[in-house]
Amino acid sequence: MMLESNTTRDKLISGLRAFEDEAERADWAVIYYAGHGIEMGGINYLVPVDAKLKADRDVQDEAVPLDRALSAISGAKKLRLVILDACRDNPFIQQMRRTIASRSIGRGLARIEPEGGTLVAFAAKHGQTALDGNGKNSPFATALLSHLAQPNVEVNKLFRIVRDDVLEATSQRQEPFVYGSLPGQDFYFVQK
Repeated sequence: MMLESNTTRDKLISGLRAFEDEAERADWAVIYYAGHGIEMGGINYLVPVDAKLKADRDVQDEAVPLDRALSAISGAKKLRLVILDACRDNPFIQQMRRTIASRSIGRGLARIEPEGGTLVAFAAKHGQTALDGNGKNSPFATALLSHLAQPNVEVNKLFRIVRDDVLEATSQRQEPFVYGSLPGQDFYFVQK
């Protein structure tokens, strides 16, 4: 298990490299990312704490593509899972200078199609933004934490329960969404 917090771009990349080495020897590889994420030109990026993003062209240099996180989990033998609580409004949009008028900067994250045996759970469906909530955690994190340790809840079912809780907590304004597919085997965080 690895924990990184308040990561700069360099620290995020080195953490993903180290995790990639661990994932190659594991049955499961799970990344949970809470922070800012943006979509530009159909590509999703994780935004480290040192990003300035003064112009749209800075995204490629200062942020980390989601594909890099997917690459870090790709060596796991059975389950590859990325959980993104990062679908919030782009905090840089007001200051970000557009250098190419046709370059699209989307709201929320873009839909993805991960390879088989991989799930990517978004806190909010593609094109939507996630709410921060009023408490210590976002509605998505609150729902996930309340069900993650429940025994005998299969991973796909877990995310359906989380979806229902978030929809209720946000008065239907935020719908978590899972992309990808798993093999026929059942996966449990806790099994009794």
